[in-house]
Amino acid sequence: MSESATDRELIEALGGRIDGHEIVGLERRPYRYATSASLEELVVTTRDGGRTTLILKDLSRERLLGDARSTKPEFLHEPRRELETYRRILGPAGVGPRCIGAISRSDPERHWLFIEKVEGVELWQVGELSVWEHVAGWVGGFHAGFAGRVDELRSANPHLLEHSEAWFRSWHERASEALAQSTDDRAPALARALERYGEVAEALAALPRTFVHGELYPSNVIVVRDRDPLGVYPLDWEMAAIGSGLIDLAALSGGWAAAERRRLEDAYGAGLVGAGGSLPDSHELEASLARCRLQLALQWLGWSADWAPPPEHAHDWLGEALALAGELKLR
Repeated sequence: MSESATDRELIEALGGRIDGHEIVGLERRPYRYATSASLEELVVTTRDGGRTTLILKDLSRERLLGDARSTKPEFLHEPRRELETYRRILGPAGVGPRCIGAISRSDPERHWLFIEKVEGVELWQVGELSVWEHVAGWVGGFHAGFAGRVDELRSANPHLLEHSEAWFRSWHERASEALAQSTDDRAPALARALERYGEVAEALAALPRTFVHGELYPSNVIVVRDRDPLGVYPLDWEMAAIGSGLIDLAALSGGWAAAERRRLEDAYGAGLVGAGGSLPDSHELEASLARCRLQLALQWLGWSADWAPPPEHAHDWLGEALALAGELKLR
């Protein structure tokens, strides 16, 4: 297992300076919100007396926490995906927490991301639907801003995932393997319904493409409510991809009842159209979102046979997938 970095190594990785000022001190403590990747909170002191709080994210596979190292699918592990997303896509676009530094090398293995800490709250802790609507509108505008730029995105970050038909089919295969081993009485019915998943994969792959987060669940969004307009900061871009923005909308809105979910969809559409994008008609939108929600459920089911979702994602994903298969008339 790779060893934790020394203070000197971290200061050297930052080039010895932050915002042009020489670093003279470093305070460190574990970040309490760490789930799978190793996170530290760093308070950097500069010679002029300035203090900046950073989050260090160690993306090395050997530094993954708990069972994440053994259960995260090997084909998804690519530290440079998130590093280059911050450096070459989000940073130039002025999106998200400010990237202060990033380093990626193999000997010794070092995949470090330094981002400025945002003093806000995770979206899932916010009860007001109006805040969620603002976030949904922001996400729509974000997606519109990258639409039509997929070749540019691939050039900027060749490590981005591709939500192709093969991608969707691969998760169907993983979920089917998990269902075959499941003791849940409902598993055979879902497995039979998923025999027609190729129709879903084909439809999802045909949707307009943009830059997507890939796991835009409320736990991965920080909001800063004392700013005007309200600050929106998506975190954890390990699954950043080129694909349909509706995948992000499905993840963001998944925990709400139908009426509230429709308001979030309307807010997303307003943000998308307001930034020059376009939405399909309401019927096709609902069908596409149902397919996206089914795909996300399959990703949870197919992640690993030895893995259970963290508490914030604990959910009856098999039951949801079965219901969505019925809604899409796959069974």
